[in-house]
Amino acid sequence: MKPHHLRIEAFGPYAEPVEIGFDELSQEGLFLIHGTTGSGKTFLLDALCFALYGEVSGERSVKGLKSDHAEPAAVPLVSLDFSSGGARYLVERSPAYTALKTRGEGTTEKAPKAALYRLVGTEREVIVSRTTEVTREVEGLVGLNAGQFRQVILLPQGKFAEVLRAKADEREALLKTLFDTVVFEQAGYWLEDKAKAARGEVAEQNRAQEVLRNQAAREWSPYAPPPAEAEAEEEDAEAGDGVPTDQAGLDRLVQQIAAVVVETESSLKQATATLAAAQTAKADIDKVADRWDRRTAAKAKLDALESQRDPIEELKLQLATAVQAETLRTSVDAERTARAALTALQGSIKVQLQAAIRARDDAQALPVSVVLLDLLALPGLEDLGGATSDLAARRAEVSELAKKALEAAQARGKAAVAAGLASKAEADRTSSTTAKATRQQERQAAADAFTKACSARDQLDGLQRAAQEARERAGAVDALPRAQKEEVDAIAAKTSADQQVSKANAALVALRQRQIAGMAARLALGLEEGAPCPVCGSLGHPAPAQPSEDAVSDEAITAAETVLATATNAAEKAAVVVAEAHAARKAVLEKAGDAANDPDAARKASQQSSEALAAAQALAKTVDSLEQAISKHDQDLKALEAAIQTATTQIALQTKAAEDEAKRAETLSAEIAKELGEGVDPQAVLKTFVPLEAALKALAGSCQASTSATTRLEQASTRLEKELGGSEFADARAVEAALKDEPVRQKWAQQIQTFEKEVTEQKGILASPDLVELPEERPDTTAAAELVITADAARTEAVERHTQACRAQHEIQRLAGEHREGEASLMQKRERAQLLSAVADRCQGKAAPFISMQRWVLSAYLAEICRYANQRLELMTSGRYQLRLTDEGGRGGRNAGLGLRVLDAYTGEEREVSSLSGGETFQASLALALGVADTVQAHTGGVHLEALFIDEGFGTLDPDNLQLAMDELDRLREGGRMIGIISHVGALRERIRCGIQVVASDQGSRVCVGTPAML
Repeated sequence: MKPHHLRIEAFGPYAEPVEIGFDELSQEGLFLIHGTTGSGKTFLLDALCFALYGEVSGERSVKGLKSDHAEPAAVPLVSLDFSSGGARYLVERSPAYTALKTRGEGTTEKAPKAALYRLVGTEREVIVSRTTEVTREVEGLVGLNAGQFRQVILLPQGKFAEVLRAKADEREALLKTLFDTVVFEQAGYWLEDKAKAARGEVAEQNRAQEVLRNQAAREWSPYAPPPAEAEAEEEDAEAGDGVPTDQAGLDRLVQQIAAVVVETESSLKQATATLAAAQTAKADIDKVADRWDRRTAAKAKLDALESQRDPIEELKLQLATAVQAETLRTSVDAERTARAALTALQGSIKVQLQAAIRARDDAQALPVSVVLLDLLALPGLEDLGGATSDLAARRAEVSELAKKALEAAQARGKAAVAAGLASKAEADRTSSTTAKATRQQERQAAADAFTKACSARDQLDGLQRAAQEARERAGAVDALPRAQKEEVDAIAAKTSADQQVSKANAALVALRQRQIAGMAARLALGLEEGAPCPVCGSLGHPAPAQPSEDAVSDEAITAAETVLATATNAAEKAAVVVAEAHAARKAVLEKAGDAANDPDAARKASQQSSEALAAAQALAKTVDSLEQAISKHDQDLKALEAAIQTATTQIALQTKAAEDEAKRAETLSAEIAKELGEGVDPQAVLKTFVPLEAALKALAGSCQASTSATTRLEQASTRLEKELGGSEFADARAVEAALKDEPVRQKWAQQIQTFEKEVTEQKGILASPDLVELPEERPDTTAAAELVITADAARTEAVERHTQACRAQHEIQRLAGEHREGEASLMQKRERAQLLSAVADRCQGKAAPFISMQRWVLSAYLAEICRYANQRLELMTSGRYQLRLTDEGGRGGRNAGLGLRVLDAYTGEEREVSSLSGGETFQASLALALGVADTVQAHTGGVHLEALFIDEGFGTLDPDNLQLAMDELDRLREGGRMIGIISHVGALRERIRCGIQVVASDQGSRVCVGTPAML
């Protein structure tokens, strides 16, 4: 990265625009920035850093960067034209600041702004325009973040010596930001995770092995010997709970369960033989008992059958009579059926006559023949036929009248429908007229609300600004007490720090005075006989001065200087804190404005502004919906107008239709009344004809049926009398008493056959040879059965024990085999876990020499930094000093690898870098800072550093060392690097031919660019 042009306006002490062209200054390669104390020299570096990263380079805060000397309306701005990676860029930033309101009175807070452009010729292409995005893009272009930039390009006042004096951990943190070593750190964590996972696998395998052993112990536990026998086992047997602890224990269980299986197998064979013998004996006894039981049962059954013989003989006689009566069943059934049919028909005819009389009485407009028909007895077929024909003719006449009645009813219905439609149209017209008036009112209300919502929307920006300003004032009022307290605390802390500086300075002066007083004794220690005195040159030394008891050593002076430097640094920091607290309080006070004296009013104003804004926002959100509602109202009004017109037309049409249909209905009704009489319904007349027609038809059918039924009864009676004459039965009743249904006759025959068959079977059983020569008493089968049950239970138990033992043997053998395979796997996993743990501990610095892999890599980078630094330090110190990397660490060596010591060629001893004097510290720090920059630039993936700025420090060098330091900077600029130096040292103005002079005044600082002679 190389800066080309810096522009500052209303920033820090610079009220007026300031422009610095680095290209002109860098022609010499080396330029000087000088001016009086407090004039704003360092602020130029602040502006450079702020332009790139939005941060300042020193201890200043980014708050309150706007110049106090600038006009209230001025806008603080910093822009930097720079190149990186062969391209040209422009970055512009404006810090947060307090500005006057454009409307009304008071102030408002402006947020920071930033933009990054790519310069292509005279054109600017916007890359990003948000503060955070600009910072991120700049970090990618420059290759450094703000902290790295201040470490390798800007060497701030009193800060670039921190690398030299930092502790190992602090130095490690810095080197991590400069060099990408995260992969080594991640590798260490990865190895540690792998080692942890490997140890977890070992532990998991151990648990799995233990589970296998526990499972084997549970399988063996039912067969384990009692405690007394277990104590007699050999000394290497498993302990107390019977759980094996290794593979040998599992192998012993395999042998033991095998012996148990052999034992249970033998017991099973013996129980099987006992059961077979008991079953054979029981079978023999059961055979004899079965023969005995069959003989006894046959005798008992035969005796029972003989007791039933008389009823069977009686049943045989009844069956024979029923069979003879069955031959007369047809004639008896025919005569009975014919008689019953004639009787039923006569009853039906009587009912039909009564129905015909009722139907004739209910009918209207009947013919004369029907009215005169005699229905007290069954009429003849001829009379019934004439009456039926006359009634049919009358039906035809009334049917025509019914059609006319239907047409009249339909006409009246159409008239009613038309009148209803006219009424509905009238109601629709009234409803639409009312809805139209209502919708017109709603549209007017929506239009009024739309006007208010638009007005509220137009006021949103102003209300938002007012609410934001009110909230900021209220927040500033609340923050004011805290800011005042912080300022008071900071002033008290600064006063205390100043007192410590005074004490440390007084102590150092006293020590130096005492050291000067004892300087003669120190010189006397170096006198040698015959050698000249370094003060007077005399070869004789008659009375050398003797050291006093309170002589002051160089170490005491160095320690006092360290205390003073520490106190001074603390006082400077305290002063910065005071300035920041003062600026913060002032900023809060300015933001609070007049409200600082009335917090309640500020809070109330903030609340009211927020409420007004919320109300306006709520109204503004309704603009679109109200506009849509107005459009919807217009559409509805148009539709309602069309509906009113349609309803008016329908009213006229339907009224005319109703009048026409009513006239037609009246004409038809008059014709029907002329034929049937007033008020008689033709359809009702036709309904009264239906029952009468049916009754006459039924009577005609009954006349024919009566004649047929009488003939059938006479024929059936004649045939039955002829058949009774040749049988044993006296009359039909005797036949009916003897008749039995086929199922009954079959049942009787089956009973007789079954009886005879069973008698024959039982006699055959008793004559069987195997039922001869049986004992008088039945053999006892219970005892034999009990013996079989006992033997079977014993065998079942033996089978279960043998099966369980075999299963346990299989499981224990399986578990022993899996355990043996697990032991081999466990050994491999344990070796791998040990190896990974050792490598991880070594790479994480947890094992000797307690240097992590990342720290080891950083140590290599630091060694390279020291190598570059020593090339310059030897030149700047005339070969006296070199920086040395040490592996010594803190407690246990756990912070080893990044320690720095200095080798003094005058004494040949290494010592702490804190023992260097102020000028020596500046030389070593400058060399180290330049070494850091060289190392970053040298490595692949580093950045090309074309600029370097050094703020102060040269005042601690004597003329000779100053000359050596400048010689080294001359070599740097000869390599093409632009170097800017901020210093008060007058000798530098004589040596550096180009520079920037910063001049302070009560109107703010300004700069002059040119040669020292011009300045």
